[in-house]
Amino acid sequence: MVPKQLTPEQQRARFAERGITFPRDTKVRDANKIQEIGYYKLKEFAYPFFDSESETYKNLSFKALLNRYYQDKNFRIFMLHAIEDVEVRLNNAVASQLGQKYGAFGYLEFNNWVNREIPKFQVEKNQYFFKSNLLKKIKRSNLPDLRQRQNLNNDGFPTVWTMVDSLTFGDTVHLVEAMAPANLKRLANSFACSPTELVSWIKCMNFIRNVCVHNSDLIDIRLITKPLPPSEYRTCILPVQGGYANGVAIAVLILKHLMNHVNSRYKFGNIEDSLKKIIGDDDGIAHMLGFANKAAISVLIKREYYDTEEVCD
Repeated sequence: MVPKQLTPEQQRARFAERGITFPRDTKVRDANKIQEIGYYKLKEFAYPFFDSESETYKNLSFKALLNRYYQDKNFRIFMLHAIEDVEVRLNNAVASQLGQKYGAFGYLEFNNWVNREIPKFQVEKNQYFFKSNLLKKIKRSNLPDLRQRQNLNNDGFPTVWTMVDSLTFGDTVHLVEAMAPANLKRLANSFACSPTELVSWIKCMNFIRNVCVHNSDLIDIRLITKPLPPSEYRTCILPVQGGYANGVAIAVLILKHLMNHVNSRYKFGNIEDSLKKIIGDDDGIAHMLGFANKAAISVLIKREYYDTEEVCD
């Protein structure tokens, strides 16, 4: 059977048939809103409430569905704002460490700073592709310092301090993953975590960043590769068999830990407010997001975290 295109009014009726509740006198307004946002985009945000046995949505109103959509949009914007601060700080830390230890251009020789356990052939291959891509990125960059001769070597490569400006977050993650243990440990110390935690966390932040910029549903994300939970916030994450829930909560709390050491005065109020409007007074929805309970999000607006266990238990 070939699917047929439905009008916005028919799409509203389809939602209603499947259990989403609507006010009686807002048919035109509801249809216009569905046309504005998109039927399948709204369906994406309704999915956590879908019961596969009855093939209906349970305990979901159209008003609550719109709230989920708009608050997720706000949530993504505020998460991205904080993640960009982490990215900038990480880039500067990488540049400072490699520059101080190996000089302005020492980073170009991967053998100087990479993990010795990586096969030599793989190191040479990674170095070749990194340098090749770096030259392309430099040509597209708008940074004036990358055009100044004193910041380039004879082959046209920039100093490590200007180089990091042209990297994506993913590029930086790959560099950090490849670092020798001593280099990685020193870098991790600046974020008050172990090397294993740092790699786990920045990979998670890079993934969340990509979700944010591609207009995807962030509040209902499920992390296939679960990152390590920050020890001070473990009680705020919903425990499940085999560990912790893989919802967005763990990413939010990782970001909170990182920002505590990037900018301890950073205000998480916008993120906390978006989550509060999504969760409301419902522990069940908090669990959907991976939080231990509805009160767990209050740790986001606390500068100190000594009372985390009391809040989240």
